[in-house]
Amino acid sequence: MPRRRFNWVLGQIEWLKWLYIGHSPSALCPLPSAFPNMTENQRLDFANQDLRNRSFKGKHLQGANFRGADIRGCNFSHALLIDANFERVRTGQTRRQLLVLVSVAVAVGLLVADAVSRLIFGALGQTPQEPAWNYVLALYVSLGIAATGIGVSALTKTYTIAPIAKVISGVASGALVGFFYGGVNGNQLLALFHQKSAGENNPRTAIAGAVLLGLGMAIANIKCSRGFVSVVVAAAGTVTAYGFAFLMGTTAIACLSTHRWFWGLTLSLLSLLYLWLTLKALTLTIHSIKHFWGTTFRNANLTNAQFAGAELRNTDFTGAIGRGMKGIGG
Repeated sequence: MPRRRFNWVLGQIEWLKWLYIGHSPSALCPLPSAFPNMTENQRLDFANQDLRNRSFKGKHLQGANFRGADIRGCNFSHALLIDANFERVRTGQTRRQLLVLVSVAVAVGLLVADAVSRLIFGALGQTPQEPAWNYVLALYVSLGIAATGIGVSALTKTYTIAPIAKVISGVASGALVGFFYGGVNGNQLLALFHQKSAGENNPRTAIAGAVLLGLGMAIANIKCSRGFVSVVVAAAGTVTAYGFAFLMGTTAIACLSTHRWFWGLTLSLLSLLYLWLTLKALTLTIHSIKHFWGTTFRNANLTNAQFAGAELRNTDFTGAIGRGMKGIGG
């Protein structure tokens, strides 16, 4: 009985690992190697099986037979797959993966929308004589950079320009969010050390939050330009683009109401431009979700592996060793 409880606990841990980092619960569908009475060929025979969302990360599967199997959502990263048979397999995303990606995009969008909207409404009505005017200018610049960066990334197909624009947009979006939540919540941290009243916003923690989150987004974009980071940056960029369009629109209305026609018309056109870029950024977000890898062979050894007749979609072969592979692109 204790042994069964222990195995149940391990199963729940595996389930949580799948939920948060993409590994499937091995307790629900154990590897054939878990059955010692099987022969070697039986342990490596996965032909025509439904293996969706399974993790084979780092497994030794030389000569394994996956012919006709559904391996959507599987993780084969760092696995030894020499002479493996992947003929007529089906790769790509699963509904679970799609649900996680959409949830991430929505959560990021709501988080950024909360920060950006409250920053914008706090900036409205501020004048150059106000002490916070420098922060208002910083808001205009940061929103403009984030919105322009994601717009350029969505519009250009150039391999060198698009990633750089996306990094810039991610850094600016991260700095905005870090600035807001750092200022709002940083005072509570300082209150623990009796340095500030818990009811005040703190510009020092706001600036620190902007620097830390902006730097974090830069590192994440450089190290992991694909995957969740791509979805996060696109979703955040969509919100910042709309925020900048809204800010330009309200400023244009203020200019027109005071008969400053040139600036009013100029900012109105700029607002329309960034509304268009918002739609392009939203399209980029959807594209990032749809083309997110579902099955990964990252850094796997696929020497002499067979892929004839395989249905390869949303598959990541980054860093994989593929000498003698057959069926890819054929």
